[in-house]
Amino acid sequence: MRLTILGAGTCALSPYRGASAYWVEAGGLKIRLDSGPGSVHAMARFGLPWKEVTHQIVSHFHLDHVHDLPALLFALKYGRPEKRSAPLEIIGPEGTEALVCGFVDLYRMRFLRQEFPVRFRELDPPAERDLGKGVRLRVAKTPHTPESLAIRLESGGAALGYTGDTRPSSELATFFADVDVLISECSFLDDPRDTPHLTADQTADLATAAGAKHLVATHAYFDPEEERLAERLARRFRGRITVPRDGETLDVGAPGASRKRPGRSRRSPRTQV
Repeated sequence: MRLTILGAGTCALSPYRGASAYWVEAGGLKIRLDSGPGSVHAMARFGLPWKEVTHQIVSHFHLDHVHDLPALLFALKYGRPEKRSAPLEIIGPEGTEALVCGFVDLYRMRFLRQEFPVRFRELDPPAERDLGKGVRLRVAKTPHTPESLAIRLESGGAALGYTGDTRPSSELATFFADVDVLISECSFLDDPRDTPHLTADQTADLATAAGAKHLVATHAYFDPEEERLAERLARRFRGRITVPRDGETLDVGAPGASRKRPGRSRRSPRTQV
């Protein structure tokens, strides 16, 4: 599997980290995890074959995770000169189809009338789905919003986990057991308001309890480089740590180092320990 960071941030504006979105290539499939603002154009900016996207997976319905769903469908309908017959499957929690249909009504555009099939699959966690070509999807509930899902993809003996947004949960450590890469939200260094998110120590503890090999810490409402987030995480997690900027590409389950995509700014180096 190969992971490209489309959006490593939040609604907090940053020149280096857009809102949540990730591109995964596995077994010939091309999968998007979430669809935050700006993530559709990011696919082209980082040289990804966006016209061939096969699956869009939604973790939950907050704006910084779903804003670009209509933009994706709009681009596929009007911004694609080549013909396409392969279906697009949109997968998420209960209410995903209603959400997209709401976008259709809001923008008064027929996003779902494509020349190829657009299919919806709503999953009630815990659930598993065979995506084809040897790729398996599993989802679990997270304590964030009523619909929020954690996501696990497995292909060719490699496993990728994505927390979406979540409070601490012992069940998630079991769900993400032994993943090669764990993309985990890390919203705050410390959180005296007790919001339904993870702090840095909670993110590190989750990765440790899960036995993750590589922690990719994202979704910070602060500047993770200025606050030396990687060093903070390393106090409690002994595996590999990456605090990425958008455009970072990582091999999942392979020893290769992370690399840059074409079009990525030289001013955006990753932070790793």
